[in-house]
Amino acid sequence: MNRPASPLARLARRLIHPDALLWELSAVAWLLLLPYILTAHGHLDWTRHALGRDFVNYWTAGHLVFTPHRLDIFSPDLFLTWEHRLFDPLLPFHFWSYPPPALFLVAPLAFLPYIPGLIVWTLAGIAALIPAARAYFRATPDQMLLVAAPAVAVNIGLGQNGAFTAALLLAGLALWRDRPWWSGVLLGLLIFKPQIAILLPVAVLAEKRWGTMAAAGLTAVAVLLLSTLAFGIDAWKGFLGPTLAMQQGMLSQGRGPFMWMMPSAFMAARVVGLRADWALAVQAPFSIFAVWLVWRAYRSDADNILKAAVLMTATFVASPQAFNYDLIPAAAGALVLWRRDDSGFARGLCLALWALPVFMIAAQAFHIIVAPLILTYAAWRLTQLATAKPSLSASPSITGDVASNT
Repeated sequence: MNRPASPLARLARRLIHPDALLWELSAVAWLLLLPYILTAHGHLDWTRHALGRDFVNYWTAGHLVFTPHRLDIFSPDLFLTWEHRLFDPLLPFHFWSYPPPALFLVAPLAFLPYIPGLIVWTLAGIAALIPAARAYFRATPDQMLLVAAPAVAVNIGLGQNGAFTAALLLAGLALWRDRPWWSGVLLGLLIFKPQIAILLPVAVLAEKRWGTMAAAGLTAVAVLLLSTLAFGIDAWKGFLGPTLAMQQGMLSQGRGPFMWMMPSAFMAARVVGLRADWALAVQAPFSIFAVWLVWRAYRSDADNILKAAVLMTATFVASPQAFNYDLIPAAAGALVLWRRDDSGFARGLCLALWALPVFMIAAQAFHIIVAPLILTYAAWRLTQLATAKPSLSASPSITGDVASNT
């Protein structure tokens, strides 16, 4: 007669269970937030940056939207002056980098003090991500894992909008097949951060999703017109002038830790010392390869979940401008690969992609360039699964297609 396992043995088995590895990496990422929270002095963290880091940009812009000074948002020097006046005169350099439609997202922050605003912003991002995860993943554990992913922790720590963009992309792709018009509306709202939607036209053309394209185009145009009516044509002049010039200058010549947070081949080339023009030459084959992968995946007979995983992962291969806090969709791609391929190498690749938003900072600080390689290989492996025979690409353990959720 077998003796029952001891509590310690049962705990050990749980700790080394495959899914536990994902949870453990997530726990490490969330625990890294504690030093910033526990050592904060009011609205500043221990490094004398704003608690919530980039959230100070959203909060300041929100407070300027309803004033006669809203055009100052798009002037980097004037915007920093307002941040010093409204937040803290010792705040390091920050600037606003988004087009006028993004002001709709931050406008409600005008009615909140800084810390309550940060809390509401964080909770709102999670609240948007949860239904998107439910739409994309059938299994509750997968939904919970995605919301707890390291990319979500990084997004919260940096006070960024990655949860909102991930929610739009996840939900839009989840509805891609069964609710094409609603899918297009959600994806069209990504107009405020178009680099996250860079590969959507490839998928539309590959599957001839004209309804989705029409809905996305109409939504984007409506948002652009509304933003022009609400904030004036001068807001667009400011964005296309000083704001875009500052953004391009930071990408091509800027230095500092922000470079370590960007997973693109372009920024990897800059990290190791190449000029911006050479860095763009390095980026080009990665972008072309990503387009090819998405085209192959969306021309295949694979299910919607797998195709979307290819697109979401390949997006960060194709786009030269993305950050670690944007990688929540890539975490969803990692989780799909985790369920579909249980080979040892694939598991290691998934773990690397899952933890990438955290460890890539240290890696690139030491010129260890791994982010674009991990993302590219993961996108390629997902495409292999999508283009394989159904018996090889299907698995009962995966979340399944989205039809049962809509």
